[in-house]
Amino acid sequence: MKDNRNKVKNILKQVMIFNDFYEEVIQSSFMKNQHAAVSKLEFKLLHTVYRHEKLMISEVSELLNISLPNCSRYVKTAIESGYLLKQIDLDDKRIYYISLTENGRQIVEETLANFSDEMSEQLLDLDVKTLDRLDQSFSNLNSVLSETSIGNTHSRNN
Repeated sequence: MKDNRNKVKNILKQVMIFNDFYEEVIQSSFMKNQHAAVSKLEFKLLHTVYRHEKLMISEVSELLNISLPNCSRYVKTAIESGYLLKQIDLDDKRIYYISLTENGRQIVEETLANFSDEMSEQLLDLDVKTLDRLDQSFSNLNSVLSETSIGNTHSRNN
């Protein structure tokens, strides 16, 4: 059991290191996306909605780890800017969902394409064997996480 605890700590450390790297590259890609007049937090909001397609504000607040009032303000601004749509629940008019507009989707997809291009440039020099190991590692990680409660709660669609 102690071995497992240390292994888990080491895995989480590696995931956090990768996340920091991912954040740096996505920020760089975000900055290259010249037409996107959204802040980094607004992009995270749009990207979160993009990954889940449709969310309640409380879900977004939880996923982004920001307070509900702050999240509501960011969502309102994104709706007014034409990046998000508000859809009222048919069964309970007090509940509404947000989803991306075509403009919001375009911002996310162009930023992700820039990210992919930038990451590809960084990885092109690796040999095929290393790329295969990297591919298998991410595949294994995604598979394991999708089988856990973490994967099921935070990633309904991606």
